[in-house]
Amino acid sequence: MCSLFCKIFLSFILITLFSSIITLVISLGSQVGPYGKLQSRMELNQVQTLINSLSATGFAVTKIIENGGQEALIGYLQDIETRHYIRIFLLQEDNSNLAGGKLPQGAADLAIFSRDTRDIQYKILQREIIAALPLFTKEGQSMILVGSTARMMPFEIADDKTGNIWQWLMFFRHRFGAPLIIMVLIAWGGCYLLARSLTAPIRNLRKATQQISNGDFSARAEYSSYRKDEIAELSHDFNVMAEQTESLIQSQKRLVRDVSHELRSPLARQNIALELARQRFSEAEPYLARIEKESKRLSELISQLLILTKLEGKIDDFVNEPVSLDKLLREIVQDADFEAANKGKRVEIQNFDEITVTGSEEMLRQALENVIRNGLHYTVNGSAVEISITKGKNDAEIIVRDHGPGVPQEYLEQIFKPLFRVAESRGRDSGGNGVGLAIAKQAILLHGGSIEARNVEQGGLIIEIHLPFNS
Repeated sequence: MCSLFCKIFLSFILITLFSSIITLVISLGSQVGPYGKLQSRMELNQVQTLINSLSATGFAVTKIIENGGQEALIGYLQDIETRHYIRIFLLQEDNSNLAGGKLPQGAADLAIFSRDTRDIQYKILQREIIAALPLFTKEGQSMILVGSTARMMPFEIADDKTGNIWQWLMFFRHRFGAPLIIMVLIAWGGCYLLARSLTAPIRNLRKATQQISNGDFSARAEYSSYRKDEIAELSHDFNVMAEQTESLIQSQKRLVRDVSHELRSPLARQNIALELARQRFSEAEPYLARIEKESKRLSELISQLLILTKLEGKIDDFVNEPVSLDKLLREIVQDADFEAANKGKRVEIQNFDEITVTGSEEMLRQALENVIRNGLHYTVNGSAVEISITKGKNDAEIIVRDHGPGVPQEYLEQIFKPLFRVAESRGRDSGGNGVGLAIAKQAILLHGGSIEARNVEQGGLIIEIHLPFNS
């Protein structure tokens, strides 16, 4: 097995070696030796290029002079300057420039020395390189052809910033332009592929983790079967864990569903037996009433559990239709207020905007009714549950506030979990079964919304719901 450490180590080694080989090839191809010889090699190369250009130009100049075409000679020299990026001067026997123009510094002395030695001479100045070539015609006329070209200085500081930048650009353009770009692209490509190879499975693992945290236990981390490193092992172990978790969750839901279904029949028979017992044993009415109360509570709990199990699973018959949210809430508020009047409580509407959302009216009714009835359970006698619905930019905001004891801060998120109970006042004696808010949360989440609870400083609890217009 090739571990992740080995892959990183070997990859960096191979990229470094490959980059070194490319650098060596560039150095050999450009004739760039050690640092101390770089400048001298460049200067000799420039001198040789300039002398070759002067030799070819000198032969043509001699022929033009012998044919007596001075105007053609001047035109030819100007053409050479344009095509070869060098400056050309033709000095007569009195050292006057035939084509006119100012000679480079030291060119006159170099021309005299070349005439005396009857040989090619060159001189390397700070900014340019000049060379002088003696010419002799058939009539015995002696002339000096002087050429000048800019000196390339890759590691010397120029007098001005612009000149320094230009020299560096010229150096890289002529010596390292295309090879340097190729080397950079190869190094970048190698590192990019390495980084992508290492991070792609981690991104897939993170994506699967997020899906599971959102309730999709069928999510799995994707990875290549050819990978045999630690990341592949981690992805495999994660998939095994996710599969076992999904199996446990499904078994738990199936158990709750099956038990709830199995309990419904005995409860129905028990209710029938209660009615028969009332007819025969009237003196046992208080005990029978207690049994009936507990039976109704148990029946309600079973119904709620079955609804919750349905919402937590895959709903194939989900109806997505326009729902008038304000109208639906008014119906729920009217029913809840009528029932709460007997207990000295009431439900008040604070603000109602006309809002239409898309979704399942049955599920939304169940969710909102559970939240409102939850508030009625805990609001104190003589107080009201206040409800408002406000139209936002992209969603509807529903606020339900009661005037009860509130919820400890550490339990605000847990009250939406199935069968969770807060101690003391929010307990079993209040009439709740610990499933209503869980059903509300699942229904809201199925519609792409959100639900949260927070305490009020003056006392009471606020449940805030956000529902998008298009779920």
